Amino acid sequence: MKRYVKYELLNSLGNFFSILFGIIFPIVMTLLFYSIFNQQIPANHLAQFSTQLFVTNLLISPLAVIYIGFAALFSQEIEKEVTVRMALFGYSEKKQMQAKFLAQAIMSSVSIFIYIVAVIPFLELPVPTAFGLIVFVIGICLLSFSLFLAAYGICLLMKKFSTTFGLVMSTYFLIMILSGMMGIQTNQLPKSIQSIAKLLPTTHMIQDMPKLWEKTTYNLMPMIQSMLFLFALSVLLYFAGIQSRKRRIN
Repeated sequence: MKRYVKYELLNSLGNFFSILFGIIFPIVMTLLFYSIFNQQIPANHLAQFSTQLFVTNLLISPLAVIYIGFAALFSQEIEKEVTVRMALFGYSEKKQMQAKFLAQAIMSSVSIFIYIVAVIPFLELPVPTAFGLIVFVIGICLLSFSLFLAAYGICLLMKKFSTTFGLVMSTYFLIMILSGMMGIQTNQLPKSIQSIAKLLPTTHMIQDMPKLWEKTTYNLMPMIQSMLFLFALSVLLYFAGIQSRKRRIN
C-alpha cells in the first residue's frame, strides 16, 4: 500500500498543472495583489483585506490540485485501463481509491503549506483566534474531501480524459467566478446568480473567514449548509460513477 501511495504521489508531482496552478499561481497572485493594493487600503481595513486575500488564493490550491489535477490524472488512467491492470496486481478499486485519496491529501497539504510559508512573511495578517483557525482548517478539509469525491465520480461517469477535463475545467472557472475569486465580488453579481453562489462553501469561506478570523463566536450556519450541499452533491456523483462503472463491467 505504501508503494502505491508513493506511486500516486509521484504521479501528482509530475502533473505540471497541479504545480503551476496549485502552488505557483496562488503565491504569485497573493504577493502581486498585495503589493498593488496594500498602499491603497486604509490602515484600519488592511488586516481584513490581507485575510481575505490570503483565504481567497489559498482556496485555489485544493481546487487546482484535487479537483483539476487529480481528475486529469485519474481520467487518463481510466481511459488507458490502468486501473484494470492495477486490479490484476492485487489492488482492488477500494485500495486504489484509498491510495489516491492519501496521495491527494498529502499533495494538497504540502501545496497549502508551501503557500502559507511563502506569503505569510509579506502579509499584514492578524493572528487568528483558536475558533477562527479551527473553522478554517475544518473548512479546508471538508472542501478538499468533497472535491475529491466529486472528481472521482466525474471521472467514472465521463470515462474519457477529454470530456472529464472539459467538464472539471468549466466548473472550476464557474466556481471561481461565483465565489468572487476572479475579481468580481459575489455581491456584485445579479441577485439570481448570488443565490446560486451562496450554495458554494468557497463563497462563504471568502466572505466569512475575514470576519470570524479574530472572533470567538460566529453564525456558521450558512457556511455549514453550503458544506453539506457540496458534500451531498459529491456523494451523489461518486455513487453515480460507481454504478456506471458496475454497469459497464457487467
